Order: sequence, then structure tokens, then C-alpha cells
Amino acid sequence: MTIRRVALAALVIALAGCAGEVKQATVENKQYLTTQPAHQVSINLNDEAKQKLADNLKFNQVSLLDHVKRALTAQNLLDEKNAEAKNSVEIVIKDFRVRSNFSAVMFGFMAGNDSITGDVVLKDASGKELNKFEVSASYALGGLAGGQDETRMSWLYEKFAELTVENLRGTTK
Repeated sequence: MTIRRVALAALVIALAGCAGEVKQATVENKQYLTTQPAHQVSINLNDEAKQKLADNLKFNQVSLLDHVKRALTAQNLLDEKNAEAKNSVEIVIKDFRVRSNFSAVMFGFMAGNDSITGDVVLKDASGKELNKFEVSASYALGGLAGGQDETRMSWLYEKFAELTVENLRGTTK
């Protein structure tokens, strides 16, 4: 009976340790990438995020961009070679936190969580906003299996990309 309780507690902590959410902005005539793919995706950091970069060298905006591009391409929502594609996707990272490897392994969720928060903006060729939403992904697990830098960051990037794709397609869960 005790083993079942421990297993149940571990499952609850595991499910609560990884999360993601999206907050929709108010955009008139909201559009999605359903009829034509985007031709480009860019990622930038706002001023606050740029200041945090010096203390969080494990955050890699190029890796995040690569994850998002792969996810969009896999769903036929990005085609950088398509001359007819006019829309673009701009991601502005507003906040992020990355725990040290030691803290994540030794203290796990008690050391807080790793997180990424950013605005995703779909624009037409003239720069008009067609859709805008905020994506937030967090990862709080730790220990030897879940606390390694590569594991944590890869999960965060994948979750951010997954939520971005769902919302650009208009198929949120």
C-alpha cells in the first residue's frame, strides 16, 4: 500500500512539474496558418530577457528557434522556399529562467522551475498583426534523470514549439 502511495505521489509531482499555457491577445479578425504557410520565423529577446542572458548562459535562442522551425515545417506551416508565402512569425522572448545543473539535480522542483515566456505574433506581408498570443512553458523536475541541462532545455524548447504550432493552426487543446 505504501508503494502505491509513493508511486501516486511521484506521478502527481511529475505531471505538475511540467507545464505550458497560452494566453490569447485580442486581435481583430484573428487568422491562423491554415491556408498558406509562413515564409519566415524570427526570434528576438526584449530588453529584460537580454539582461538575463548574462546570468543564464544555458538558454539558447538559436536552439529554441530551431525547435520552432522544425515543428512548424513538420506541420506544413513554414515553407521558407515558397515565394507565395507572405506571412511571417515573430517570437519575442520576454522572460526565462534556467536553474543550475547542480540545483536541478540535487533539489529538483524545490529549486523552482526552468521557464520560457514569449509573445508569438503572426504578421502579413505589410506587417499587420493577424494573430498574437503569449506562450509560457515550464519544467520543474530534477534528479539524475530529469535534472540534466540538455533534458530540461530540450523539453522546454519542445513544449514552447508545440504550443506555438497548436495556436498558429488554431487547434488548441
